[in-house]
Amino acid sequence: MPSSRFLIDRLLRPIDFATATSIVELGAGTGCITKTLLKRMSPRCHLTCVEVEEEFARACSEIDDARLTVHHACATDLRKVLEGAGIAEVDYIVSSVPLSILDDELADEILEVTQSCLRSGGTFIQYQYSPSYLGKLNARYEDVRLGFTLRNIPPAVVYECVTA
Repeated sequence: MPSSRFLIDRLLRPIDFATATSIVELGAGTGCITKTLLKRMSPRCHLTCVEVEEEFARACSEIDDARLTVHHACATDLRKVLEGAGIAEVDYIVSSVPLSILDDELADEILEVTQSCLRSGGTFIQYQYSPSYLGKLNARYEDVRLGFTLRNIPPAVVYECVTA
């Protein structure tokens, strides 16, 4: 089931679309967040989507927007994807990756690579259906804020994690 417009609005609230030049989306799925990002982004911003499921990656690749690049890859390959595109660091990473159901080692690797790809002051935005990741994110980021949206099925927790 795609994310509700309420969850998407809450998820994208921390993004300053006027100044952002590079955004990453992890776990693009059906593209509902992707399409909203593209609607809100400035013409000079670029969106890199990383999707592990081939069918979803193919569907997102069909979105016709020159500011979008879609990669069929695992989130752990983000650094390689960005290096291949000549991108050193990004302003925002928006993640729909279901960290809480992944193996701890894989989830930790994803968190490590995302943190390493953000510019200083960059923001990692992750949603889950439980606040169980708060401790792990607090250990990694200078500033972690927790938000909620009840107008989604199921209700979701949004983490906003800012790098030092």
